[in-house]
Amino acid sequence: MRVFSSRTVETSETDTDAAWYPGLPHVLAALAAWPVFGAASCVAGLLMTSLISFVVWLPLTALSLNNGVALESRDEAPALTLNAKRALFVLWTATAWVAAAIAR
Repeated sequence: MRVFSSRTVETSETDTDAAWYPGLPHVLAALAAWPVFGAASCVAGLLMTSLISFVVWLPLTALSLNNGVALESRDEAPALTLNAKRALFVLWTATAWVAAAIAR
C-alpha cells in the first residue's frame, strides 16, 4: 500500500506580487449595489470594477507610491499604504456603482 505524505517547502524569498494584490474589496463594493440595482447590474459593475482596477487604478496608485516614476521589471512593488487602500476602495465603489447605474 502506498503512503503519500506532503512536505512544506519554505522559501526565503518574498513574493513581490503579494504587495500588489490588495484582496477583493472591489467585489464587496460591487456587491453592495445588488439591493439597489439588481443582479445583472451588480455583475456589470463587478466586471467593470475588476477591469478598471487592474488597468487603471492600481497602476496609478503604484505611480503615486513610487513618486511618479514608472516601475522597472526588476523593481520591488511598493506596499500599499492605508491611505492608498482607502482611496482605492472609494474609487472601486464609485466605479462599481456608476457602472451598475449605467447598466440598469
